[in-house]
Amino acid sequence: MTCNPYGTSLFTDFYNVNDPVRATQLVEERLAADFVDHAAAFGASPDKAGFAATVGLINTAFKQYYTVERLIEQGQTVVAIWTAEVSHVGTFMGVEPTGRTFQLQGITAYELRDGLIVRHWEKFDVVTILTTLGIIPSLGG
Repeated sequence: MTCNPYGTSLFTDFYNVNDPVRATQLVEERLAADFVDHAAAFGASPDKAGFAATVGLINTAFKQYYTVERLIEQGQTVVAIWTAEVSHVGTFMGVEPTGRTFQLQGITAYELRDGLIVRHWEKFDVVTILTTLGIIPSLGG
């Protein structure tokens, strides 16, 4: 029996929606009030409000399409190994939209309780984002 009522959309809906308002609504619908983010990104607080802010930022700065390559469930934990095709369409970390497109890879894990996300862990290729947008130099110069 699965603890995940959403299938792969548990992971893709926050980002494939490509709408910061709707993405924030999804956070409100799918995260528990006592949610804890063990991978808070871009200076966000490790709570539900911080996760909503991050999802909003990502949906404002990028147009993306996430694909779950593998979904793994154990107990109340659901893990996705994913790839994403991403285009830079809005301001991100002070960088105006470049229109550049790139591919990201990552692994995201959620712990669920009663169909709601209570914990989040994630690792993704931040260096690709930063080098593609020219925020940091690539190794090739």
